[in-house]
Amino acid sequence: MSERDEAAQRALRAYFAENGMLLCNESRDLPYLDLVCGNWNAIVSLMECGEVCYSRLYRNRVTYLSRALYTAMKPYRQRLLRLDEPSRRLLEFLRATGEANAEQMQAACLLERNVQTAALNALVSELFVTVSRRDVTIHESWCTFFYCPVELWEQRQPNPPPVDARQLLSRQLTGRQVDRMLS
Repeated sequence: MSERDEAAQRALRAYFAENGMLLCNESRDLPYLDLVCGNWNAIVSLMECGEVCYSRLYRNRVTYLSRALYTAMKPYRQRLLRLDEPSRRLLEFLRATGEANAEQMQAACLLERNVQTAALNALVSELFVTVSRRDVTIHESWCTFFYCPVELWEQRQPNPPPVDARQLLSRQLTGRQVDRMLS
C-alpha cells in the first residue's frame, strides 16, 4: 500500500471512529469519500478486512458503514419480507457458495443483468450482503467486487460494544431522516 493510501486509511479510521456512515460519491447532504481525505484503495482495504461495511443504506446510494453502525442497524434491517424472488434466490446462492462476483451471480441464478443488479442492491440495502473483496481493477479509483453474506464478513473483525442506532445516526441526520432509516 502506498503512503498516500496509508494516510487515506488513517483518515478514514479517524472519521469512522466518530461517524457512522460515509457516502462514496459527492453529496451536499452527507460527507463523502474525497471530502474526508479518503480514497478508493483505502476504503476497499477497510471493507476487505471487515472494518467498513458496503451498503446502500442512505437513499439507495453506496454508503460505507462503520462497524458500530452496521451492528446497530442489523435489528432494523434484514427484513426477508422486503425481498422479491430474485433477491431471495441470489441470497440463497451466496449463502451456499460463500462469495461471488456479479457475472457469477447472474449466470448461476439465471437472472438478466438489470434484475441481478436490482436484486443485489436490495440485499445490500437490507444488510444481507456486503463486499468481501475486490475483483477486477478497472482504474486506480474503481474496481468490481466479490460479494458475500454479511455473516462471513462479520467473522473478519470482532463486533464493537453495542451502540444505539438512533444516537449514532443523529450525529449526521435529522430526526425525520433517522425515523425513516429505522422504519
